[in-house]
Amino acid sequence: MALFSPHQLSNPRANVFILVNLGCEMLYVIDQRLKAQQIAHDKSVQVIHDVTTVLLEPKFIDSLLNGSKSNNGQLLTAEHCKFMLNDIATCSLMRLDEQSMSKLWNLMTMVYKWQLFVSRHQYHLLEITFRHLDAVNRLYPDPKRHMLIDFTKNTLLDFWNSCGEEAQLSIYQTNRAWLQCFNTKISLLIRMGFQAMDGSFFKEVDEEYFMDFVQSAGDNIYAKSAEQRERQQREPNSMDQLAAQLNIGPPQGEDLQPINARQFQQQFEQTFNNVLFDDPAASSSACEFVQLQPMAPSSEKEATTMMSRGGGSLLNKNLLDLYSKMP
Repeated sequence: MALFSPHQLSNPRANVFILVNLGCEMLYVIDQRLKAQQIAHDKSVQVIHDVTTVLLEPKFIDSLLNGSKSNNGQLLTAEHCKFMLNDIATCSLMRLDEQSMSKLWNLMTMVYKWQLFVSRHQYHLLEITFRHLDAVNRLYPDPKRHMLIDFTKNTLLDFWNSCGEEAQLSIYQTNRAWLQCFNTKISLLIRMGFQAMDGSFFKEVDEEYFMDFVQSAGDNIYAKSAEQRERQQREPNSMDQLAAQLNIGPPQGEDLQPINARQFQQQFEQTFNNVLFDDPAASSSACEFVQLQPMAPSSEKEATTMMSRGGGSLLNKNLLDLYSKMP
């Protein structure tokens, strides 16, 4: 693979891929927390649809593309990107405190970093981006959101094809370089064996499911890991049923007793004090990741605040105007 100068690893044309991919990862986490906190279905649908609509607003995407092609275009800083995604996340009924946004940011950046770490070619960036968009499309499917996501995919594909092979490689390498400063330990990645305790990633993992996750990088890793855990839980049950049919008694002796996986996970995470993905069964006194805005404003000031955060049909115009003026 070609070596690039620091200037070539700061290609502003990478901006749209950084923001869209991180935004899709953000939607995965928001959806997981809405379900874990048992938020009403209609409110969950509104939050996911509103955030998707603002994230993939055509004028916003065009502003990122046009700004990156201008002579004075600059690569987004981590602070700028985090600021924008925080605004996008709170464009609907949802609000995030600083601690929740920090957890959300760590999950977004580290999972995306792992996806690019296991990739091997520049076109994998486009594949990961499209898998992100397709997975978001499956969150509460809706005809309008489906059209918006298809339009976004076509726009990104046209932009990608308009870049030469060297520019495509530069965009890909810029995405990877942009993520190098993040080194947070994520309990989900550690539990699955993808991440070491120093924050680095393993190139090879001796698990049957590893290649499935690599080949589907960009899919909803939280949904896939939940499915994988369910399969693992079903396998012992199948063995128990077979043993019962064969009249095989349970194992004797303390050394052969089965491990309580959930208890082991909790002890593991408490030991390293790094639970970035909260257990939904934990005490309700814990700080909620997602908090919804009150539906009925009690004052004129609150009504103005709610209107400024928009809904499914009214986008945050101030936010959109700000981003449309980016160089």
